[in-house]
Amino acid sequence: MIAEYYIIINALAGSGRGQTVWDTVKPILEQRQIKFGFAVSEYAGHTTRLAAQFAARVRPRAGVTDVLLVIGGDGTLNEALNGLKQVPKHTPIPLAYIPGGSGNDFARGLGMATDPEIALAQILNNMRARPLAIGYYHETFKNEHRYFVNNVGLGFDAQIVDDTNRSRQKGRLGRWSYLSNAIKAYTQQEGFPLTVHVGRKRDYYRHAFLCTTSNHPYFGGGVKILPGANLHDDQLELIVVEQPHWWIVVWLFLGLLMGGRHLKSRFVHHYRTNKLHLLVNSVEIGQMDGQIIGNRNYDLYLSTENYPFWIDTSIHDHHEK
Repeated sequence: MIAEYYIIINALAGSGRGQTVWDTVKPILEQRQIKFGFAVSEYAGHTTRLAAQFAARVRPRAGVTDVLLVIGGDGTLNEALNGLKQVPKHTPIPLAYIPGGSGNDFARGLGMATDPEIALAQILNNMRARPLAIGYYHETFKNEHRYFVNNVGLGFDAQIVDDTNRSRQKGRLGRWSYLSNAIKAYTQQEGFPLTVHVGRKRDYYRHAFLCTTSNHPYFGGGVKILPGANLHDDQLELIVVEQPHWWIVVWLFLGLLMGGRHLKSRFVHHYRTNKLHLLVNSVEIGQMDGQIIGNRNYDLYLSTENYPFWIDTSIHDHHEK
């Protein structure tokens, strides 16, 4: 089975890192005589359109696997996945990814190489599509159906994402820039009413502060907020933090940086389930995979399903150039 690639490049991802990765990858593809076509994503939502157009024109061919390869950040990968899902396929088109963003949490959660040449080897030397869990959400107020690779957050973490996306320092200082934006977001975010339904259990939080549903451990460019979350199972993890005093926030952050101790706090509520319903009856900011999804009320149903990816993370080094 030969793989042929259609590549979508978000050149502006990671303050230009997307372009740098493409400049590294393209000569290797040409040298190895790999068949590929490519397009550059030029605006928000363009990757979704390009991916859907690619899916619509691909026809099954004997002995050939068509693969969509995305170069960019988590938001670019999210758009590509949503574009592919817009075109129902009997055999879904496998998705490959080379991280070129500022956060790259999906790559971290999967254990991918961050070096573009090794990441490319993890794709080119891959032999079969491998199913990974992706998140699905249906928001009933606006009747939105979307897929996500990392997480959906309401409240505090979405406020941080909004501040980070506006901040010129994006990606330069890693977790410290994230920390400074977190302090800023803490002053902006107020507690909000949240209802969590899991099975027959219904929990009400009068002053929820952070509400993040995740498919793997990381958010915010490497902050390990949910250590047990895993891309290889059908479970989502949800963390809810109630409105804390500032000294509790400091203590929670220290626990977070020290590897998961924050989950033991009585202000932190942790769920692990494959189906989840969240209701927020106040106007709150929300984010999905690092992109703002609005400032509004939410009635969210979350679950997981499998999607084929074309990445072999067992490849750690490359001997061929």
